[in-house]
This record gives sequence, C-alpha cells and structure tokens, in this order.
Amino acid sequence: MAWAGDSSTGGGDRPLSFFEHLEEIRERLKVVVYALVIAFGVFLTFSFQYVVVLGVPMWLPLPALNLQEGIAQQFFVALRRWLVPSYVNPVVLTPWEPVVVQFKVALFLAIVVTSPISTYEFWRFVAPALRPKEKRLILRVSIPVVLLFLGGVVMSLVVVLPFTFTFLYGIAIAMGAAPLLQLQEFLDFVLLFSLAFGVAFELPVVMYGLSVLGIVEPEFWRRHWRFAVIAIFFFGAAITPDGSGVTMLLVALPMLFLYVGGYVAIRLRVRNTTHNTTPAKSS
Repeated sequence: MAWAGDSSTGGGDRPLSFFEHLEEIRERLKVVVYALVIAFGVFLTFSFQYVVVLGVPMWLPLPALNLQEGIAQQFFVALRRWLVPSYVNPVVLTPWEPVVVQFKVALFLAIVVTSPISTYEFWRFVAPALRPKEKRLILRVSIPVVLLFLGGVVMSLVVVLPFTFTFLYGIAIAMGAAPLLQLQEFLDFVLLFSLAFGVAFELPVVMYGLSVLGIVEPEFWRRHWRFAVIAIFFFGAAITPDGSGVTMLLVALPMLFLYVGGYVAIRLRVRNTTHNTTPAKSS
C-alpha cells in the first residue's frame, strides 16, 4: 500500500515490505483503538448536566455521579421516547440487559464520534497505492457519501421508525394485547435499520463510482431501470417489519429518487467530459 517516500514512513522511494506494512497497520490501528477506548469511557462516565456559567445556563458534559446517568443512558432514553409511543412499557428479561444496552450505545456513539480519525488513518494507509484518477474520485465523492449516509439515518429516525412503531403497536392495542418493549431487541433493531437505511442512500455514489471507473457503462442504468425498481422495492420489503406496504414505500420512494439522481449525475459528467475533450481533438 504505502511507499517509503510517504511522510508516514520516511525514507526513499521504494515500496514497503510486507512486515513494514504490518508495522504501519499496527501503528494506525493503535491510534484508532486509543481514540475509541477514550470515547467509549467518556460516553459511559460523563453526562450532560444543566449548569450556570457566568450567569449563562447551558448543558455541559461533566463527570457523572454514577453509571446510571451517563451520556449513553441519556441518549438511549431520548431515543426510546422519540421513537416509541408513550403507552408502551419498556421491559428487561435479565438483570444484565440494561448494562449490555448501555455498553452497546456507548460503543455505537464512540464509533460515530471517532469515525473521522478512523477514516483519516485508513486514507493515509491506502492513498500511496492509489492512482491519481482513483484519488480524485474518492475526494470528489467523500462529502456526498457522508451527507447521504447521514440523510438516510436521519430519515429513518425521523420518519420511518416512528411511523413503524406507532403502526405496529396500534395493531397490538386493537388486539387487546399489552404493548411491551424489550430494550435490547429495540436497540439492535434501531441500529441495524438505521445503518441499512444509511447504506441504501449511498446508491447514487455507487452508481457514479462504477461508471467513472469504467466498470459499468452510463447507459446501463437507463436500460435496466425496470430491474432497479424491482430490486429497490424488494429491498424495502426485506428490511421493513410490517406488512402494510406503507413502510416499504417510505424506504423505496427515496431510493428511486436517488437512483434517478445518480443517473443524472453520471450523464452530467459524461457531457462535461465530452465538452472538455472536443476542443482538444479539434485543435
């Protein structure tokens, strides 16, 4: 991957040996793990507390008095209250389940917060082995990748999941059942669904990257749009738990717009490339 002339390794212009690669991986993983452990500890042992500083009231992250008041706990409680109707009672089936939930939330938040560090270390490792065209492509799509992923996660948390929980628990109420919510299953479902939604929103970036690298022809996406529609609706049906079809539409419709947006971005790039190369040929 890296070369000895890289600033991270120092030295001449020779490629690194296998063991030098392993050493570089170890050093970069060490940075990522240290950052992850520190963030994990902060989310468990710190809490947002209401304080007054110089007469100005504000919420600040301060050391928590006990583990029951950590940021991970506060985040989970806020998430449950936002997504689940107030008449649903949370339950735990084992004494250690709340602790496991707190640890999972703290780890999730730590991964999110330290993701810029992880991305930077990964980029420094692989960048020397990439061709200039590949580097330009990665730099060009990096911001859209982040924005699309965050957009997918936000939409799942703001629109899709609240509707899903309200709809499904409404059926339970109509059947005369007592609505309960197991904490660990709730957290696992929310995290996996949000992750799947965020990844699904990367569809236009995947389309753009495949076409720019020459793996897929730009017109492939137009010729096979019918298969894309079927695949998108199948994906929406696969990741949604209810059979109403409404949640599936909430997943599939944004992806259809993203598919069209990806094709438009590809066509614009092809047009710009053709426009830039035509004068050079004529001259």
